[in-house]
Amino acid sequence: MLSKVANWIVGALLLLIVVFLVYRYTAWFKPVADHAVNQVKSVIGQTVPDGPFGKGASQDQLNLARDSYAKGDLDASVAAYKEYIKKNPANADADGELGNVYFTTGKLPEAAQAYYDAAKLLIDQKQPERVVELMPVIAQVNPALANDLSMKLAQAGSQDMPPAGIAQVANGQQPPVAPQAAHQSN
Repeated sequence: MLSKVANWIVGALLLLIVVFLVYRYTAWFKPVADHAVNQVKSVIGQTVPDGPFGKGASQDQLNLARDSYAKGDLDASVAAYKEYIKKNPANADADGELGNVYFTTGKLPEAAQAYYDAAKLLIDQKQPERVVELMPVIAQVNPALANDLSMKLAQAGSQDMPPAGIAQVANGQQPPVAPQAAHQSN
């Protein structure tokens, strides 16, 4: 049995070497092979618009959202982020960026909701340490959402989330603003 497998492997390797040599040193095979590869790429590009082979359209939407924000067209930025998030619901960064846009425009309840959505995704994606940055803003605007996140973090077994932001809100104190939000307001 082992000798049959070894013979098959040696035969396959010899076939690959022959195909490589024919491809490399003949004028008629290389253009045909290149054309076939290009046809396959074309078919894949046309029939698989979304997924790992077609991320270009989604990335374009995200770039549009970011460019609109950079140009100061915040309404277009929000619309582009929402469209992107609809097509890519597992991208926590997009939710966080949408929250930043809302924060910049002074729409704090919408910002807190977007940050909350991002934080839930981060918890699900086993990245609770990133939730810490979002908690102060969420707690400041919507303590109920912050408490819900604290419970989700506790259920996930996270030791990374200090409950200080929640305790401050409960005592009537203002929690600090998240670093990325403070940077944007300058």
